[in-house]
Amino acid sequence: METLQPKLRFPGFEGDMNYLYKKHSFEDVFLFSTGKNIKQNEASPEFETLCVRYGELYHMYNEVIKVVINRTNLDKSELIFSEGDEILLPSAGEDPLDIGSASALTVENVAIGRTINILKPLKQNVYSNIYASYYINHKLRPKIATLAKGVSISNVYNSDLKTLDIILPTLQEQTRIANFLSSVDEKLNLLKEKKALLEDYKKGIMQKIFNQEIRFKDDNGEDFEEWEEKGLGEIADFYKGKGLPKNHISDDGEYKCIHYGELFTKYDELIKNIISKTNIYVKPFLSISNDVLMPTSDVTPNGLATASCIKEDDVILGGDVLVIRQKTKILDGLFLAFYIKQYKDKVMKLVSGSTVYHLYGSDMKNLDIKYPRLEEQTKIANFLSAIDEKIDLVSNQIEETQEYKKGLLQQMFI
Repeated sequence: METLQPKLRFPGFEGDMNYLYKKHSFEDVFLFSTGKNIKQNEASPEFETLCVRYGELYHMYNEVIKVVINRTNLDKSELIFSEGDEILLPSAGEDPLDIGSASALTVENVAIGRTINILKPLKQNVYSNIYASYYINHKLRPKIATLAKGVSISNVYNSDLKTLDIILPTLQEQTRIANFLSSVDEKLNLLKEKKALLEDYKKGIMQKIFNQEIRFKDDNGEDFEEWEEKGLGEIADFYKGKGLPKNHISDDGEYKCIHYGELFTKYDELIKNIISKTNIYVKPFLSISNDVLMPTSDVTPNGLATASCIKEDDVILGGDVLVIRQKTKILDGLFLAFYIKQYKDKVMKLVSGSTVYHLYGSDMKNLDIKYPRLEEQTKIANFLSAIDEKIDLVSNQIEETQEYKKGLLQQMFI
């Protein structure tokens, strides 16, 4: 008989016949039920009774629910309440993969809404609901997706879930694994909260800086002159990059390049490291340090209100890249990129189109710019860029922790 063994186990469990992994049918370990209807307008953090609705399982909660966000004012006799040992799975969704999103509910007396499959222990001391939740999300989600029925809305019922199997070690080992994975998730949540706080701080400080509620001083501690205002067309020229097909972009080409789509996804206000390269060098349009780059087309106006400053010469700029290049050095390019992001509502008013939206140099030249002396601009740009570096650092920590968790899940579950 084959011995079930994961790649990674905690010391004290491996090689001991008392700690074998065993396959169980869902029907042998779970009791199945569903929640009662709680409409969207019947749930709010200001109401009285804690509740979980099915849509919240997609975007409010992960594998473990320790704090419940919403409440309801429905009569308690109309509701089904938790005992703190449940596993919740939405029974409907637009994407079949969403239906395999399991959450272990560890809080008692929570009203459980409709369209939620509820799994509870059939017998005591067989499984940890936290361990089982991680297992379902990592190992069974694709299988659950194949059980989904429906066209525009997919459904998976308890009768479908009963056909599944789950592989479990002893409860003692499950608890050890569940606690460890929960601690990794707690670290992730703290990092995400830290990132959100930094982003809120940046948003607030930018508003105060560009409203001139906060002013910087020169190196002698003296006040700078008052800000000036000019149309962007008075102080800058506008160009457009040249065609650069995506299939000619790689990581190992000879020449550095930027495709317009990367301005949405890969670069912030300051372009620090050029990610892509190409081997095409036929009459290219090349960057000059301090250029400000914007995408010229997108499916939403909001997407066009993004700007990035490049501090490097001779980078190939692809088509649909709008290049803002100063006539004389009046503006710090990074300051201008932050300014455009801050006043994106003004930029969006310059956008044209309906299905696909466009932004051209002839539009941007009409944008009025308020700016201080170049020295103060540089201080502002460096200050905001330092906040971005902190946000990037936390983002990297989040990605590293997510990869670490992914590796653990791959090695700890069979």
